[in-house]
Amino acid sequence: MQDYSIFAERERSGWTNPSIVEAYVSLFGPVTDEVGAAIVDRVGKTGREVLDLCCGQGTLTRMLSDAGAKVTGLDFSPDMLARAAKVAPAAELHQGDAAALPFEDDRFDGVVCNFGMMHLPDQPKALGEIRRVLKPEGTFVMATWVGPEASPAFGVVFGAIKAHADFSAAPPQPDLFAFARPETAGQMMAEAGLEMAAHEVVTPAWELSSPEELFEIFLNATVGAAMLIKSQTPAVIEAIRAQLPSAVAGGFAEGAGYRVPVPVALITARRA
Repeated sequence: MQDYSIFAERERSGWTNPSIVEAYVSLFGPVTDEVGAAIVDRVGKTGREVLDLCCGQGTLTRMLSDAGAKVTGLDFSPDMLARAAKVAPAAELHQGDAAALPFEDDRFDGVVCNFGMMHLPDQPKALGEIRRVLKPEGTFVMATWVGPEASPAFGVVFGAIKAHADFSAAPPQPDLFAFARPETAGQMMAEAGLEMAAHEVVTPAWELSSPEELFEIFLNATVGAAMLIKSQTPAVIEAIRAQLPSAVAGGFAEGAGYRVPVPVALITARRA
């Protein structure tokens, strides 16, 4: 496995930065919450014990609790967990590592992960832990971003980055879009002892008031993408910033604002 230690360190540091946490909750929240509702529909709720892995600010945790599940949330960020404690007071919350879960074998009926896997340096190990804590025939549901080739939002942003950036300036990180590819997702699940049952695409969208907002979302409300952008020279960063508004204005104007679709892969698996 490639060394992702610098990536892991910066992820932990980034998600304890109050300004990044606040920006993520504000700017990504409308999209991730919409996807969270679809996850609840697929994992099963009433009377089930569910682990919300990489639970973040706790909105999916609360949705699951409201639907009748007994929910445990885990995240490595104390700042996110502090928010989750307020949002989902009925849940049992833990600070911990997704690749070394502090739970006994065969505990949960379901495990969910809403946009968390791309933040983990050792995804295969995390999948193995998910399989371990699931009961036989238990359900795992996760969401991840679709790649630039099929995503208007990521296509515009990563198109500008690719046109100007030196990718070698950023530390190595896992493939952000690995699970968006059905063949790759199925193989990774199988290697962990999980059987992929469904690989779907849902398409929420960012509703923007100005074309400049899309760049600001990726610069200020992410860690991995921002890591790549901020590793560039000031001139390159400005070139990326300058390219995005015309692309957003030209392709996504709707009414008085801009609507930028951001497709999401929704994956359901069972413990094999």
